[in-house]
Amino acid sequence: MSSYLIFKDVHSLLRWVVILAALWALLRAWSGVAFGSAWSNQDRKSGLIFSSILNLQLVIGIVLYFLSPITQAAMDNFGAAMKDGALRYFAVEHVTGMLLAVIIAQVGYSISKRAATDRGKFLRAAITYTIATLLILASIPWPFMKYGRPLFPSFGG
Repeated sequence: MSSYLIFKDVHSLLRWVVILAALWALLRAWSGVAFGSAWSNQDRKSGLIFSSILNLQLVIGIVLYFLSPITQAAMDNFGAAMKDGALRYFAVEHVTGMLLAVIIAQVGYSISKRAATDRGKFLRAAITYTIATLLILASIPWPFMKYGRPLFPSFGG
């Protein structure tokens, strides 16, 4: 099995870990906003785990970007690739949406820790994690999309 297929399958499987981590961080943040909770170590950890797994996914995605025959084809003639929906999606749109999500989640984790009040911490985390999660969900190549991928990797198949 090629390096490309291994990275593609790991990247595909890790999306579910990212989504679960996002849901946990969102649940903690929005619950804290709704119930006026005190910011706890668990709240900090949920954001840390979400942003850390997202960063790992980004690193795997960057490696995959350079191994992918799709992005290699796009780089061979970038102008033509912008006219091809599939090439444009994987070379630009998917990457841009996910990179923005990673940045927003990381900034959200950092600024939520520094807020002066517990409510401020929860609110900053809730807003930034929500935006990041929406970007992630919008940027995943879901099977129902024109350029979609299967929900689970084929592990080389």
